[in-house]
Amino acid sequence: MTDTPQRTHNDPSPLRGCKGRIDVFRALNLGDMLCAIPVLRALRATSPDARIPVIGLPWGRELMTRHRHYVDDFLLFPGHPQWPETHVGRADYGNFRKALPGDFDWLIPLHGDGRLTAAVASEWPAIRLAGSVRAGVRDSGSFFPYPSGHEIDRLLGLIRGLDGDGTSNLELPLHQADFAKLWAVPEFECLRDAPYVVVHPGSRDAQRRLAPMFFEEAVGLLAAHTRVVLTGSAQEWDVNARIAEFCPGVVNAAGATSLGMLGALIAGARCLVTHDTGPSYLAAAFHTPSLVVVTGSDPGCWAPKEWWCHRMLDARRGLSRERFLAAVSGLWEHAGRVAC
Repeated sequence: MTDTPQRTHNDPSPLRGCKGRIDVFRALNLGDMLCAIPVLRALRATSPDARIPVIGLPWGRELMTRHRHYVDDFLLFPGHPQWPETHVGRADYGNFRKALPGDFDWLIPLHGDGRLTAAVASEWPAIRLAGSVRAGVRDSGSFFPYPSGHEIDRLLGLIRGLDGDGTSNLELPLHQADFAKLWAVPEFECLRDAPYVVVHPGSRDAQRRLAPMFFEEAVGLLAAHTRVVLTGSAQEWDVNARIAEFCPGVVNAAGATSLGMLGALIAGARCLVTHDTGPSYLAAAFHTPSLVVVTGSDPGCWAPKEWWCHRMLDARRGLSRERFLAAVSGLWEHAGRVAC
């Protein structure tokens, strides 16, 4: 676990017991946002009477709505001209900045290593600013050296540095309606009372995608034992269709699931095969055994923490067909034995 960082600026006003407003900024995608849930849980436990809004990308509203027990509000961040995840002009960002409420008691950026975030967040109307920064980044507020280690641990390290505490387990609340919507889709009805596995071949980051031929063979191997569901975005439907072309009965769910439906689908699966993407963190949240193929990120920072339940395949220096299929086969056998 990452050590608690040492303060680089003294702040006489502790976070613990705050009864004002603590805004958390994290404008990223699904996996990154799920990694921040332990921080939101820790903040609620540390300051139960505080108002805790989250500032994030538009899609994140649905995720934060599911965590109303930790989060009081959601502010839509349109992006920033220098932000890699977004493409907006200065006018849109300027309008967002003008509309910000002026009563932040605390603003906690959980976005990146401070090279851009510290400068941007310091422009917002907060009494106290806290975060992590790389060495050499100029800041004002209660900032700590950007730590090494797993993403969840280093985010929690910031909260510990502010006199909070928390646990690293992931979560995504599901509702009865999520399962009802899932089983109401004709393609998914056959999965309701039968075992199945989920394969997620896609990724927003092209550098993290394995060639489709890997998944074609993996689906063929798994389909010999059970039903297979291919998930992904609507833009990935054609790729999934080609992967499933020679395996009748495979369900192509690309573009067909909301966040809650995808969560329900993975929660009920025997196992998951994916890249280091958002679905891998859903599997961790629901204790669904998984095989996570790491192609573009540091596994020490992003691989699932529960090693007895989730398997990581490091493919950063290449991956042979035989090695991948052996890992998929091993996952299938492992999932039949393990209780996560």
